[in-house]
Amino acid sequence: MNTLTSINQKFATCLLLAITLLFCTSCNSQENFKKEASYLSLIENGLLPKVQIENDPVYYQLEERMKHYGAIGFSLTTIKDFEIEDSKGYGFCQKENNIKTNTNSVFRVGSISKSLTAILILKLQDKGILDIDTDIKNYLKSWKLPKSTFIENTPVTLRALLTHTSGLKKQQRVKLGDHGFVKGERIYTLNEILDGKTVLQPITFTSKPGEEFKYSNQGYNLIEKVIEDVTNQSFEDLAQELILTPFEMTNSTFKTVYPDKSNTTYCYAYKDEIVHEGFYKNIAQKCGGGLFSTSQDLAKFSIKVANIVNGKDAFLSSKLAKQIFSKEDYGLGFDLIKKEDLFLFSHSGRVPGFYSFMAMDPQKGNGFVMIVNSDGVDDLFREMLRSVSKTFEYDLWKPKQITKIDIDIRDYNNYVGNYKYDGADDNEVITVIIKNNQLYYQEFDEDEVYEYPLVPISKNVFIDGIDGNKIEFKTNGDAILGAIYDDEYSYTKI
Repeated sequence: MNTLTSINQKFATCLLLAITLLFCTSCNSQENFKKEASYLSLIENGLLPKVQIENDPVYYQLEERMKHYGAIGFSLTTIKDFEIEDSKGYGFCQKENNIKTNTNSVFRVGSISKSLTAILILKLQDKGILDIDTDIKNYLKSWKLPKSTFIENTPVTLRALLTHTSGLKKQQRVKLGDHGFVKGERIYTLNEILDGKTVLQPITFTSKPGEEFKYSNQGYNLIEKVIEDVTNQSFEDLAQELILTPFEMTNSTFKTVYPDKSNTTYCYAYKDEIVHEGFYKNIAQKCGGGLFSTSQDLAKFSIKVANIVNGKDAFLSSKLAKQIFSKEDYGLGFDLIKKEDLFLFSHSGRVPGFYSFMAMDPQKGNGFVMIVNSDGVDDLFREMLRSVSKTFEYDLWKPKQITKIDIDIRDYNNYVGNYKYDGADDNEVITVIIKNNQLYYQEFDEDEVYEYPLVPISKNVFIDGIDGNKIEFKTNGDAILGAIYDDEYSYTKI
């Protein structure tokens, strides 16, 4: 055999072996990365839009989408196997003071407070101080329930108040700005709030206790009044003693807080990327929405609740622990998410400038907490929830999957033009354009122009690639005559 040929063959064999080893190492590295990547890393890099095109998935990164939606600060903590897996802050806690969000940044978390209140009530029952099935008239000293035929023969209990089934009038919508208090202003007393002296409606019963679910912040204000009358302690001090300290929630408080440049742990509240004076202040009603906390502390709370329910933590008696969750969709202070084999206990919170959400699977020990200090970023939260769903393999919050068909770009020209609404507001016009070889429709609001990509799914039928709504173009066989949006709103081409 020719020596040179032999050398070349050996070299080729070695090169092929090296490439094979390199490829296998690369494959293994990719697989190991997938296995080793934390839940938090997967979530922060896997935000999903409302619509996903089959075989062409789109994923966003959290900080990128914060800029897109105008979110100033964000906090995320993930839970794995009943332990905090990771925690991270994004953006700014106080942008004006160049204070970045970190794992100890404190946010006001709104109605998540209700979950802590429920555990506090159960602890008081464990101590023999009260009973959640006793008529609260027996506990109230400094304020009395108004007379009502609905409660003459049916008692109002703490259980009914905790589960929003007390018969109180349905929660009214309150303008976000109405919640704020500027430093130095008088804060209303709890009695004044119960009497309807603020933006909240007075305590009013519109049905018998136990008949129906009606979400009520005033119901939790009433719980606060019961707690303070029975214990002769302020709710905020009692919560510190019985919940925050035992749960090791070291960065949490129900006390009134006024964040400023000398108090940089506490985050400002923002709307349209501008800080709002008075929006981040605490209020007299602590039970239902007065908690300041961190995503880490809320993760600690979630883990301890899961362990209590699972009988691994003796904070509550097993008899009471079993009552936290129920067959309904709202337990004692918790939203309960149930779908086939999936079960999560959760709660969200929304107050001016803050939006929060926590959820945990008490069986697998996995969960998450996320908080933002900006109004108007609901779509960011929805994209995060879709990422959470994919990461934890929940059968929830999934994007709409569509199959795109191929259309000759020249055929797009048939749809281009202006379309006038056929309804009462006949001045409304939408425009269909081509941009970057993609069909879009535009909506106009004063000086603002909103564009939505149109994805073809069948002849003359498109899906709005952002909101997932359908647009079907009307034809006479040859020409485009108009369009129907979301199977309801009709437009004529002009």
